[in-house]
Amino acid sequence: MSLSIFLIFCVYSTRIYILMALMYLRSKKGLRASRRREVKDAFVSILVPTYNEARVIDRVLYACVSLDYENYEVVVIDDSTDETVDKLKKWAKHPRVKVIHRERRDGWKGGALNEGLKHLDPRSKFVLVFDADFIPQGDIIRRMLSAFRDERVAAVQGAQWHILNVDESWVARGIRALLSAFYFFEHPARDVCGGLTQLNGSVMMIRRDALEAVGGFGTSITEDWELTLKFYEHGYRVVYEPSIRVPCECPATLKHVIRQQCRWGEGHTRNFRRYFWRVITQDELPTRTRLDFMLVGASYLQSVLSIVSLMLCAISLLAGIKWPIPDPLAILLFVYANLANPLAMLYGMRREGAWHEKKDIIYAIILSYMLAPFVAYASLKGLLLSKGYFTRTHKTGHVTRVGVLGGLLSSLP
Repeated sequence: MSLSIFLIFCVYSTRIYILMALMYLRSKKGLRASRRREVKDAFVSILVPTYNEARVIDRVLYACVSLDYENYEVVVIDDSTDETVDKLKKWAKHPRVKVIHRERRDGWKGGALNEGLKHLDPRSKFVLVFDADFIPQGDIIRRMLSAFRDERVAAVQGAQWHILNVDESWVARGIRALLSAFYFFEHPARDVCGGLTQLNGSVMMIRRDALEAVGGFGTSITEDWELTLKFYEHGYRVVYEPSIRVPCECPATLKHVIRQQCRWGEGHTRNFRRYFWRVITQDELPTRTRLDFMLVGASYLQSVLSIVSLMLCAISLLAGIKWPIPDPLAILLFVYANLANPLAMLYGMRREGAWHEKKDIIYAIILSYMLAPFVAYASLKGLLLSKGYFTRTHKTGHVTRVGVLGGLLSSLP
């Protein structure tokens, strides 16, 4: 059994090596040229769901009302019970801002976004979502509109740049390295190679008509992944635009990272189980996208396999049971399986422009092992249980890399 588990890890590692090789070949030839539709002056609605965001609400709304675009509005859907409510009363007087306060958190973040859809300007053609800890740049709307390739593209996902408070702790530096592999290697590789491109809850622009066609946002604890699967189920596509990166926070304590990763693992696995047959039987979905969907959808269950594998190895050592393959080959396979993720982080940090901080990968590896038992438990809950609880990602409001904001933060009123 332990050998079977080990071979599964080798499959995931092989996927990473293949993506790296394909990305390298693409970079030599030049990235895929995409036919772009001209989208000019479309009306855009920015949705900002909030829940007790007093530390960050002013800066995200100041950034949102300062964009270099004319035809847009900002719709805040607030579930707060703290001083965020009073701060939003002032913002409600701004001509671009609508504030909707919900008394109950029905449907969590997805429910809030669905409530926001009821209050959109009738002219709205696109919906752009930001979480409260993001600080979008002035040209974000034009850049995202230009990334829509054709009518089957339902949404564009940009990079979440977890840089604002990265110097707060070793935990923040470690999670940043993990997420760098995701946003600056995994995501662009999937998109270029025809894999399953997913939405990530923020820095995502969605066509309003496509959103309405699939019944709006999902209301699970990972509403972004659920919406992704709904789009693929209905024959739409999601594309990734790596040149768009928006600064945001990352969790800075182990407790907050565990809560975030457990929600992601539980919700991701549950939605994978719920939508598996709906997506896999979609006639227009290419084989490579289906295969990537199966691997990506089951990815959090690797933590379960890791724990089981360690237990089996310990039992084998205590019982004196030898591996069914020669020791040199076992060592080679072990290195092969365990080298892939650090290489993905190196690749991501180089593309992010953070090669000089590559030592943070050590923190990321330590963090991965510490998170494994918690994520394993959460993903099993997602596999076996039908409901979960939405745990908000903690935001400190701290900024340790002011330079990435281009002076925006210093101009806050």
